[in-house]
Amino acid sequence: MFTSAVFQTLTLSCHRILPPCHKVEVLKSLWSSNFSFVRTYASAGPARRTGDDKIPFRVVRLVHPETGKLEPPTRLSDVLESVDLKAFRVELVTEEPEPIVKIVDRRDSYQKWKEQKKAFRKGVKAGEQKEIQITWGVDNGDLKHKITKARLELEKGYRVDIVIAPRKGQKLPKPDEMAARASEIASMLLDIAKEWKTRDVQKTTTVMSFQKTPS
Repeated sequence: MFTSAVFQTLTLSCHRILPPCHKVEVLKSLWSSNFSFVRTYASAGPARRTGDDKIPFRVVRLVHPETGKLEPPTRLSDVLESVDLKAFRVELVTEEPEPIVKIVDRRDSYQKWKEQKKAFRKGVKAGEQKEIQITWGVDNGDLKHKITKARLELEKGYRVDIVIAPRKGQKLPKPDEMAARASEIASMLLDIAKEWKTRDVQKTTTVMSFQKTPS
């Protein structure tokens, strides 16, 4: 009876009734001739972003390739028809608060994905975090430098906390101004990362936690 059960399990695996990304091991106990168990596990690694006709939305907003600004809501089918899909790929950047897509070079996208898998195999610890501090009154030059630094850390596989806080003696913005400023800063990372947990909004500070989205 045991042999029959193992045979059925292996048969299911061969016919891909079990997920193809899973490996199946039948481990027999060294101290018992009638005890065994089946263990399944999936290989870890970054997945590619959903792209082209696999995007599960009819209406999307496109990131303009030159300006980086969001276009008005457009049918996904119209976006796909306007793109040479042999050379370019339409990728889903985020689903919340609305589906946003961008057009990327197909070869570049694949190469970046391969590099991410390679970095993952080298053992960058999942969940390891970096922190970048920004003041509410930061000037454009310093902000650009901080965002560039955040992007570099995200590319390495780290999660990044961006802490926005007041500088001593600096006038504190109004709550709605603070929220708008935080969203503006978050939008600068939209093409590479997403917020993986709810913002920590306090009276004088806001903390946003980012992790890289799969390419």
